[in-house]
Amino acid sequence: MITIEQLKAARALLGWTQRQLAEASGLSLATLANVEQGKGKSHGKTMTAISHALMNAGIEFTPEPGVRLMREKFSFRVFEGENAVAELWDDIIVALGATGGEVLMSGISERYWLEHYKEALIDNILRQRKLDISTRLLIEEGDNLVLIGQASYRAIPPYLFNQMPSYIYADRYATIMWGPPLRILVIQNTLLVQNFRKQFEYNYSIGKRISDDQVIIPRLEGLPYLPGN
Repeated sequence: MITIEQLKAARALLGWTQRQLAEASGLSLATLANVEQGKGKSHGKTMTAISHALMNAGIEFTPEPGVRLMREKFSFRVFEGENAVAELWDDIIVALGATGGEVLMSGISERYWLEHYKEALIDNILRQRKLDISTRLLIEEGDNLVLIGQASYRAIPPYLFNQMPSYIYADRYATIMWGPPLRILVIQNTLLVQNFRKQFEYNYSIGKRISDDQVIIPRLEGLPYLPGN
């Protein structure tokens, strides 16, 4: 999670007023002012919203902790073979672990992950929760198995459902090619990922919530179910 000092430094670097940052973060001006003054307890979701707004504006948070303006970056990597999924999950931690954030997932079927990666999947979900990394998912209509909180899922019709799962996180877009061999392609570029993010948000906005009488929640040892995630 970012610090108050990083928040103030980032806002100064952008030349933003408190009002501009509050609007970009979806917060009230009073809430942002209280955060900067260290009044009360800053909730993880509040700091995540602020860090997202700053990163979308071109701020990069560094480990010192510090801030800097991002250079326009384009990179392309491939994770391949039996460790590809673990490498992807590790990359999500690298990208979001210091600040928290959100992973947007499409083309996902929890049944596949439970069948092939059950223990690793549970460990990954717990690790992300500890780092204030949340997830929203687009699943296919009729696939009502949920793991991380019913409120995080939206069901979309088959013609919108992509059979190649994809992940959007920070400034990265990853897509899975089943193979064999299994390959995961990771593109890192802010402008490109913003376009993927907009498409996800549109599909999520028209997706259907899973009703209480339809949802399937498997009981998994070690993974408490959080309805609101």
